[in-house]
Amino acid sequence: MSLLSSKLVTNLSTKLRRLFPPSDWARGYGAREWRQDLLAGVVVVFITVPQVIAYALLAGMPAEAGLYAALMALGCYALLGSSPSLAVGPTALIAMMTFEAALSHATPGSEDFRLVAMQLALITGAVLVLLRLVNFGAVVSFLSHAVVTGFIAAAAILIIVNQVPSLLGLPASPDTSLGGALGHVAASLGALNEAALLISVGALLLLVFCTFWLAGLLAGAGLGASAINSLVKSGPMYVVLLGALLVWALGLEARVAVVGSLPGGLPSLQAALPDLARLQQLLPSALLIALVVFMESTAIGTALAGKSRRKVDANQELLGLGAANVGASLVGGFPVAGSFARSVVNFSAGAVTPVASLVTAAGVLVTLLFADAFHYLPKAALSAIIVMSAWQLVDFAAIGKIFRFNWVDSVTFGITFLAVLTLGVEPGVLLGIAVSFVLLIRESSRPHIAVVGRLGDTEHFRNVERYPLAKASPQVLAVRVDESLYFVNTRYIEAFVLNRVAESQCIKHLLLICNSTNFIDTSGLELLEELSDNLHEAGVTLHLAEVKGPVMDKLKQTDFYRNMRGKVYLSTDIAMKDLA
Repeated sequence: MSLLSSKLVTNLSTKLRRLFPPSDWARGYGAREWRQDLLAGVVVVFITVPQVIAYALLAGMPAEAGLYAALMALGCYALLGSSPSLAVGPTALIAMMTFEAALSHATPGSEDFRLVAMQLALITGAVLVLLRLVNFGAVVSFLSHAVVTGFIAAAAILIIVNQVPSLLGLPASPDTSLGGALGHVAASLGALNEAALLISVGALLLLVFCTFWLAGLLAGAGLGASAINSLVKSGPMYVVLLGALLVWALGLEARVAVVGSLPGGLPSLQAALPDLARLQQLLPSALLIALVVFMESTAIGTALAGKSRRKVDANQELLGLGAANVGASLVGGFPVAGSFARSVVNFSAGAVTPVASLVTAAGVLVTLLFADAFHYLPKAALSAIIVMSAWQLVDFAAIGKIFRFNWVDSVTFGITFLAVLTLGVEPGVLLGIAVSFVLLIRESSRPHIAVVGRLGDTEHFRNVERYPLAKASPQVLAVRVDESLYFVNTRYIEAFVLNRVAESQCIKHLLLICNSTNFIDTSGLELLEELSDNLHEAGVTLHLAEVKGPVMDKLKQTDFYRNMRGKVYLSTDIAMKDLA
């Protein structure tokens, strides 16, 4: 009984550590870890504040909504997330998706628009938690690398184009599509605001300087790598401080759009529960946003965890990100995800536990208490921050690799990219996913099939068309199908085999090598049965070799196996010695 109780306590303890990570990492937490987390958290504050304000405006929300969302997201994720350095909060990509999803239901800037964005965050969080309950951490596999890359590249272009009016001091475009935004800029150039343009150009130049040249200068001055990385990534804070100081000193508040007064103090809790009709309207958008939130955040968390030899639990990430989105909704925020830039700084600054995120959250809270400091912040400077962040989303190296390596991925990338630009984010991504599945099925329908022969006097068998020394047996047609046997490829495989048998009257045996066959569906089983019968009438016997254990277990339950005329061999070498 005591042994049973001990096992029960151990199991409960393990489950608790999985569901509530602080119960694991808090053990052994000391002064050394606190100093590292404190430093990292403080550094990330200076990047978080200007970015989340900018992303709030990108999402069509009031500036304080970005701070509210960041405050709750950081706190909730720190308690339930599995990554020690992932910085969760508003991001450019999710902000743009939020704006596009909410735009069809309300007018930007209105109270109803804010309510829709809050409901979207709540539903997104609920979807992520639901996926955790069913252990659906593998959901990210539904988005291929080509779809994701094409989506992000096109989304970055849409973000940049829609920031051009603000960079020029023009009113925002009512049409956020590529053509609509460009047309709006062309029609409004007569109202160009020179002061806003100078601020935005100066902000962009400062950000470019910080990104490409500041590190070299600081390295020459003898600074350490961690300090250099933190100072370089703090470019948005330099832009915010200098922009606000410039507007205040030159009295430009009446000439350029500024953030204005922000409500100070703590946000109030408010539950934006959608009715059934609104839930049905927002659920498709929330599903897609949840997928992207999980994919983007898990990729960042896994990459950083790998550098410190730690692991990220995909299912626990669903819970942590779900709680972060629900928390953001409860304080008037919008959907959130892991930020690449802020997470990298958090990691580089030495964060060892999620306490660093709690420190950053405390910094955001202090910022809210002194919200008036952002009154003179020019929106043109915030647009410059968004443009630079969006540009860094485009992975040119990954795009080049896609086009060099695989034509299927190239087509998928191209269609997704163009669809997102022309149709919008949601239909574009869905079309990209559909295309990737169609092309995958098309490729599987014509699998690579090789006729193999013995390589010299060895036990190895290789494709006779690729290896001149591989000699095929005149009596045994040894065929290796590099794919599972299922409904999309059975006709192709059958035609290939029967055509090869018809080409030679000497063939007495067909050896089907199954080392690449991971499963056989009903259509695949019918293929084997039909091949066996058709070949038997032609005086040829069907044999199998190198069948994997799980596949063999299924075959043993069938009449095909019980009535099989040929044999099942452990290896191709054994089969050829017996049959040739």
